[in-house]
Amino acid sequence: MQFGTLKLDACKYGWMLHSGKYIGKCLEMYGQYSEAEVHILRSFLGEGSIAIDVGANIGDLTVPMSRFVGDSGRVVAIESHPETFKVLCANLALNGLENVLPVNAFLTSSTGTVEKMGAWGPSAYVGDTWKPRQMTLDAFDMPRCDFIKIDVDGPELSIIEGGAMLIEKHRPILYVENEDRELSPRLLDLIMNGLGYRAYWHPAPIFDPANFFGNTVNHWAPDNIVSLMILAIPKERPQAVGELHPVDSADAWWPGL
Repeated sequence: MQFGTLKLDACKYGWMLHSGKYIGKCLEMYGQYSEAEVHILRSFLGEGSIAIDVGANIGDLTVPMSRFVGDSGRVVAIESHPETFKVLCANLALNGLENVLPVNAFLTSSTGTVEKMGAWGPSAYVGDTWKPRQMTLDAFDMPRCDFIKIDVDGPELSIIEGGAMLIEKHRPILYVENEDRELSPRLLDLIMNGLGYRAYWHPAPIFDPANFFGNTVNHWAPDNIVSLMILAIPKERPQAVGELHPVDSADAWWPGL
């Protein structure tokens, strides 16, 4: 069903309004997006969990997170781009997800400055018309936090710097994009040495041949587009991570890249 530039599909985790060549195309063709990432979310979220989704986009991962935490859980979904934020809110409303708090904000470090906007340019995260408020992750007053996912195409380091007190207080699982080789050593050093986490490589392909719509054709073949994610567990917590390979040092880079 078409609504202007947006399509509406009944997908694996609920109704989704969508557009775009990656998330939108996945939802259109497969009824899901990046099930490899969803697998991580499902592994660490359960009934009553409290989570933060930074870079929620249209809710492609927020919606399954909401399903996993259930009625007694909570998800704070943070999206900086105002037009994308509207679609996020629409998807939450379409699915009746009352356990999600959507927030239109650009998260920064404690200094309130944006060090690097990333490869997409200064308008990619905040739009050209409406500018969201800038705030830190530490500004969220939460009684508990079990899991934080951060996927913002560049400013992950700044966001974690601005959330260091929250992370130290609650010791959540961290699931963070790490695609910028220039910033990677500082990001990994903060996570592993500054905050005291064990880190693991998780390359997550967005295409899943066993998808909800049963479509086995990889739209991006012969390439296999992968989200380069880091899973981080507090060092004091014994936690199985399956077959994920540990990050040996802050200077390490993705194996095979």
